[in-house]
Amino acid sequence: MRLAFASNDGVFVSQHFGHSRRFVIVDIDEKTYRYSFVEARENDAPCSFGEHDEAKFENSVALISDCKVLFAVKAGNHAKARLQLNGVQVLEKPGFIEELIVEYIKFLKRPLFGELKRRDVIDDHPCFSAKAHNTKGRLHLPVSPACNIRCRFCARAINADENRPGVAAGVLKSEEAVEIVGKALELCPEISVIGIAGPGDTLASGHAIEAFRNVHAAYPDLIKCLSTNGLELPGKAKELWGIGVRTITVTVNAATPEVLHKVVSWVKGGRDLISAQLAGIRECSEIGMAVKVNTVLIPGINGTHIAAIAKAAKEAGAARHNIIPLIPQNEFKGTPPPTCEQIEKSRQEAGQYLEQFRHCKHCRADACGIPGEIDLSKQLYQNRELETFSHG
Repeated sequence: MRLAFASNDGVFVSQHFGHSRRFVIVDIDEKTYRYSFVEARENDAPCSFGEHDEAKFENSVALISDCKVLFAVKAGNHAKARLQLNGVQVLEKPGFIEELIVEYIKFLKRPLFGELKRRDVIDDHPCFSAKAHNTKGRLHLPVSPACNIRCRFCARAINADENRPGVAAGVLKSEEAVEIVGKALELCPEISVIGIAGPGDTLASGHAIEAFRNVHAAYPDLIKCLSTNGLELPGKAKELWGIGVRTITVTVNAATPEVLHKVVSWVKGGRDLISAQLAGIRECSEIGMAVKVNTVLIPGINGTHIAAIAKAAKEAGAARHNIIPLIPQNEFKGTPPPTCEQIEKSRQEAGQYLEQFRHCKHCRADACGIPGEIDLSKQLYQNRELETFSHG
């Protein structure tokens, strides 16, 4: 593995990427973890006195494109995105080069995330674990604008006030995800999970996959979590695993076509949603992901059907079940939400098959912070212009 360090003297990382006139190149043997200094590469800095030279910028990117990591004091968002496209992760850390190398080797020696048991992942996930719910934070990146099914209870919206799924202050561009994660961690260092849960379906467009790829390159140790209706999930497990997704939530509201028709009015291409959901759960579970199933409890529609959903999900490999009370809206605007007794009865019945998660909040698609505590999304996106659903 090859690293680059923005340094004038070959000893200390002291330069911004755009101002650096020299990159020190180091090789690390990933089997022995021994390292060696390769060379110092002279660079014609693209930024000086407030001016930016695009040709010099491209030359600077090309100069270190054989490296996996760049250590620099700072790099702009444009530079980070451009370097990431070349497979170069940017770490903004000043310091002595030798000390940074030793620190990075310790990072390389850590147990790979894929080798961790699913229980370890679950225990650090506030939306999977009661233990983590009030101590760990999560960030939802609202990068997915489109949906491929039409649920009768769903009403997506762009606003900053409602606290429910399908709502966000706007749609974030995938290339802005890394910057937002950095700002969110400053607001809430307890964040352990980066999730994508809307405001549309995460796999109905390619925006979520692009965002996860960028975020995983910049923050490999954070849990990546995806929420989906499951229609496009089959065949995606390997790709999702490759971009760092280790936990996944699939919303399953029916286990038979008869019940599904009462909940969902339209499925893209008339495809078999239930078969796709179960196949996707099975593939994700087999590759090593922790899978949670969400079910919206709709009295009079699927209220007596919850155990059947849990049984089918368990057989497919799901590890958790989260029963969510209906929010009366859209076609179910006049339907009363389930009572506490109805919710508990459903949990008892479904609990024969799957461990029940009992701490869910109706989270926005741009939620930020520790669930149940203050939501920091307004601070995170303050004075930021977000898109509508148009780019889906």
